[in-house]
Amino acid sequence: MLSGNELLAIDAGTQGVSVILWCPQRRSLLGVGEQAYEHAYAPGVPEGHLEHRAHYWSDAVRSAMRQLRDDARERGHGEVERVAGIGVTGHMHCMVRRDADGNKPFGCDLWNDPRGVAESEQLTDLLGEHMPARWTGCHVLARMKDDPETWARAAGVTVTSGSIVHDLTGAWVLGPGDASGMFGTLGADGQIDRTKLGKIDALMGHRFTPLAELMPRVVRAGEVAGTLNAQGSELLGGLPVGTPVAPPEGDQQSALVACAGDTMELALSAGTSFTGNLTASAGYTPRDESVNALATPDGQPMLMVCVRNGTVGFAQYVAGLAALAGRPFGEIADALTDLAQRVDPADACMLWPFFQGENVARLPHARAVVEDAGIGFAADPGVMARLLLEGPAFTLRYGLEQLRPHTGPVKRVLLTGGALKSKGGFAPQLFADTLGIPVSARAGDEEGTAKGAAVLAGYMAERLAGRDPGSLAAYARSQATGEETHWQPDTSRRGIANQRYARFAKRVERMQKQAE
Repeated sequence: MLSGNELLAIDAGTQGVSVILWCPQRRSLLGVGEQAYEHAYAPGVPEGHLEHRAHYWSDAVRSAMRQLRDDARERGHGEVERVAGIGVTGHMHCMVRRDADGNKPFGCDLWNDPRGVAESEQLTDLLGEHMPARWTGCHVLARMKDDPETWARAAGVTVTSGSIVHDLTGAWVLGPGDASGMFGTLGADGQIDRTKLGKIDALMGHRFTPLAELMPRVVRAGEVAGTLNAQGSELLGGLPVGTPVAPPEGDQQSALVACAGDTMELALSAGTSFTGNLTASAGYTPRDESVNALATPDGQPMLMVCVRNGTVGFAQYVAGLAALAGRPFGEIADALTDLAQRVDPADACMLWPFFQGENVARLPHARAVVEDAGIGFAADPGVMARLLLEGPAFTLRYGLEQLRPHTGPVKRVLLTGGALKSKGGFAPQLFADTLGIPVSARAGDEEGTAKGAAVLAGYMAERLAGRDPGSLAAYARSQATGEETHWQPDTSRRGIANQRYARFAKRVERMQKQAE
């Protein structure tokens, strides 16, 4: 039965909410609930605008909690009456506004809303660091310029996770990681940089409430962000008022925590895209989209390399052949993997897999290129399968090479995501060979970002109880589950892998010059 020392984690993704009940003593999952949003995107907005409404998240939390309670009972754990702490994570960079009454009647611009592109260039020049168009600050400036009457009604600005914690506690707070995805590098005091905010105020002629007055207070991991109020208790199905809530964090920071990586260990989610996050020993000021600089939940430098074209090409290739053959996706994927293993990389042609453009390579409008394709390319599907797995690893390596002079080498890759389904570990081994970095994976961490939020809640609960959990990284490692599998770079293939990467990088540089 449940003891009340369990942890509740809420993960608000782009399509829906997941909630989990985590037992830190047994390091195990005791219940799960999920709920899609009322709408994928808010209806009735101008074409091309991508928005949510803040109530989508809270409504989904309420429904997901009912499912979690049912699931915990079905697993034989009994009723969820209390928890030791609550962690919240969410998709980053969304722009959420409240009014003077604490309500949120405004549309919430999502990270992929096209507004903010022009403002990205404007803020990059103004603030002295690269500001991606998806950053909250770019959407803030776009709304100030395009909809000043509505903007003037804003009494607060935050992001998804902060909005949910506000609904639960009434506190207007945010963790360092999610806060750094609003206006970039935080100030020396760990808060959102007021100098930056002042520059934006001045740019707009000081027409509105100063941005510094609208921003959430930044609270580091281990501290209490707020406590459950009556509204929050009702939202979570009757959990006790006063239950402590951890600082809300972004999904990328939570994924990093879930992987329990050490400094300069890359937590890599290898799926449709490749998103690699690492805690660095030194800060880095980004100049372009190759690398994004954020903060970890405990305020350390965090660097992110996001390869848009991950396993998407391989998945599309498998899906097409599966439909043609009338056979299951997994069966075709395994068959292609068998063929790919037989391909001699020294004889293989080259693929630059920029099917959807590639920001890491600073080629947002590029398309895929195949070079030196012989008859084997057309005759052997294994060649294409190998190229579609090797190419994204080359792109990731390109991003990591941009970092190396500033941070030193990555020690290890901690792998999660769909690539782990590769038959016989072919893809992880290929990544290790291509990157020249050891790759590891751990069984039992399928909960991903939600587990990271649970770890953050547990870290807060330990400190609140007067116990010393050590550093956040140490506590995260204490919550790691399952045995690790390791793939070491094959020294016999190192030479050819380096030659192929050098060729890849040289072509990227030529493509960049042509794009300019």
